[in-house]
Amino acid sequence: MINSISSSSTIMAELAQSTSSSSSTSSLTSAQLDTISSVLENYDSSNLSASDAQSIIKSFEEAGIEPSSDLESAMAELGFSAQEVGSLGGAGAQGGMPPPPSEEEVSSISTLLDSLLSSDDEDETSTSFSTSDIMDYTSRILSLNDSSKEEVMNLLDKYSSEDSGYTQSETNTLLKASLSDILSDTSNYKSVSFYG
Repeated sequence: MINSISSSSTIMAELAQSTSSSSSTSSLTSAQLDTISSVLENYDSSNLSASDAQSIIKSFEEAGIEPSSDLESAMAELGFSAQEVGSLGGAGAQGGMPPPPSEEEVSSISTLLDSLLSSDDEDETSTSFSTSDIMDYTSRILSLNDSSKEEVMNLLDKYSSEDSGYTQSETNTLLKASLSDILSDTSNYKSVSFYG
């Protein structure tokens, strides 16, 4: 454990005062500052592993602590780099916490996926997709960087076209393979930091 954590109460009190006068949209409550302190006191900032970073990110998410400059400052006061934690934790590759997509965008993509991936074939040999599968695809698509998301949307448009020339089963198979290729490549995701 790092020695600077021992004075975390003083630091947290100072942070609470300084953040209360800063931007109201991203200021942290004293309870959130206490949570940040108690989470980080379990880790050594000079010897942080990827699994440590993922645990920190998960703890912050569970506590409802949103990425902000105040969070970055609070972590820095305790000897941690928010950017390093975000990079090590792979927050950008896992979707991180970018601004949420609009309900319209989610609905549009999930409806289109549902229509393309559902099977109207009478034989049950083709894979069926549950609502949770569709929502998983949707959330992963929404986490893609802009060029990859555009590539997926072009694929969806291509396969949803009336004159695509593919049967429902062929569409299902081709789309699933194409999506798998795009969604499995971590470089296709937004490279934002969890704390940006």
